[in-house]
Amino acid sequence: MYRVDNGWSLPHFVPAKNHFAHVGQIDRAMQEQLGIDVTTLCCVYNDLDIESDRVNRVFALENHSPSWQLPAGYVWIGEQELDRLELAVPEHLAVLEAWFDEFKDPTISSQRVPWARLGWFEKASAWIEAQLNHLGISAISPIEQFRSWGISCIMRVNTTAGNIYFKALPNVLANDALFTQSLAASYPDNLPKILAVEPEQHWILMRDFGGTILSENSDIARWEAALRLYAKIQINEASRVDKLLALGWPDRRIYKLPFHIEALLSDTEALLAGDFIIIESDDIEYLRGLIPQFKAMCEVLASYNIPQTIVHGDFWAKNVVVTDNNYIYFDWPTGAIAHPFFDIVNFLYIEKYVPDIPNVRTHLRNIYLEQWTIYEPMERLIEAFELSITLGMFYQAITYYWIVSNLEPLAKWEMEVAVPLCLEKLLDYRTKMLQT
Repeated sequence: MYRVDNGWSLPHFVPAKNHFAHVGQIDRAMQEQLGIDVTTLCCVYNDLDIESDRVNRVFALENHSPSWQLPAGYVWIGEQELDRLELAVPEHLAVLEAWFDEFKDPTISSQRVPWARLGWFEKASAWIEAQLNHLGISAISPIEQFRSWGISCIMRVNTTAGNIYFKALPNVLANDALFTQSLAASYPDNLPKILAVEPEQHWILMRDFGGTILSENSDIARWEAALRLYAKIQINEASRVDKLLALGWPDRRIYKLPFHIEALLSDTEALLAGDFIIIESDDIEYLRGLIPQFKAMCEVLASYNIPQTIVHGDFWAKNVVVTDNNYIYFDWPTGAIAHPFFDIVNFLYIEKYVPDIPNVRTHLRNIYLEQWTIYEPMERLIEAFELSITLGMFYQAITYYWIVSNLEPLAKWEMEVAVPLCLEKLLDYRTKMLQT
């Protein structure tokens, strides 16, 4: 810590990227400010001030410079000194006390994901280096953190074969490599190129995708082509559903959705989670009263001659890469067998990416649905899609609910608002429909 006008302060900076998972900027800032090599373990304090639209965060770091010396003006602070210090941010006292408590009670840190624990970075780096050596690839820069939070850790290393990415996942999302490889066998040009997998640790090593993220591309023709190809992959995989289920793809077909909707809406605590109110208790009661209607919608949707097949489960334009003449669909840990249209419902919230295209959502919906006319005429596909909007929003909320429920307690805050946000979108959609 170091002394400032109003007390003692932790090193700090204003990040260029707001999301707490962008930890590479933290590592670089500490190198620039203090001359120390660190990796970020986790965010241990997150305070959102809604009025000022500011967030104050504290991150725990691991020192990788054993011979590093404190710069002038900085001092190490131990637990015994805390009570005697006047902190510039008084709320940080509880954060620091909790951090010291972890060293007295190892069970606290054991609840965290592996990459948020001391010593993990060295183990993962050694594995990366061993795999590169086996592949005949040499690193030409140090391994660096890219993104890290409760649901994944992404690291990057520049090599003689270009950028190589490493991904670690928690148990709840451990099937990313399995799902990716099961599709890559049939679509090698449209899935990530996986170089190595460590199944017990849920580690993946893969090549850089190249290209750009679809959300950064304003050419509507690229969006059309990406959706056509994705629909064709879904249609092709419909004939392999039994094999995919046997491989371990979760069965989330439409007949199971009513049970999951009821379970979600019964968990009041999860629906009201977060630092600020997203949906009200009255909204929850309103949705609970509509459960019979939602169940009936599932039955009607199932009556259409549309095969259930693979869904990505978190299908957004930011999970699609555009190359010169191709499209790569990545990040598959929430893959499942379900109704195909559920993926497209959330994907089509794209006006901010292609703002100059009138009625872009309807246009791209029709591009996607045209591929399915081998099963139903267009007018019936549109009917089915309209049913899928409400049910697809539920499906997305259930996916996030499943993830948050399986996160360790110390990381739930990172994603818990995703569940009520999905239901807020659903409520807004229903309100709009009732007004038309």
